[in-house]
Amino acid sequence: SSGINAEWPLRPGKKTFDEQASLSLVLSLSQVSVFELLDYVQDVCLSSEEKSRNPRAVGSWVFSLLCVIDKPVPMDYMSIIRAVGRRCAVLSSELLTTLDPEKLDLSSNEPNFQYLVLFILVCHYFEQLDLLEEFGLASGS
Repeated sequence: SSGINAEWPLRPGKKTFDEQASLSLVLSLSQVSVFELLDYVQDVCLSSEEKSRNPRAVGSWVFSLLCVIDKPVPMDYMSIIRAVGRRCAVLSSELLTTLDPEKLDLSSNEPNFQYLVLFILVCHYFEQLDLLEEFGLASGS
């Protein structure tokens, strides 16, 4: 689709996401382009096979893109947000199994800690609480 091409000075590649997100660029994107980019990031940069990712830079892109999404989110776009949530949950799953609530301040330095924060953002802000259950994180109700 042409949304990204029309607004991006160059075609996004993995290298684009090695640096922090540009606020002015993210704010200038249409909603369609935001979702195209989010889909690319979850498919390529958040892939469990991707070993060269810079977690802080990728996390800043995901967070920035999630912040400019207008609510309510159309159902066809919600699947992209859910895919991002799932990828973040998988990337933070190792951290989740070793997370000690007493040492939470130390955990925030873990590279995958931000993926946990992004997963929680997807679940709560976008009201996808069933993802918590899917990953065994729902409180006993």
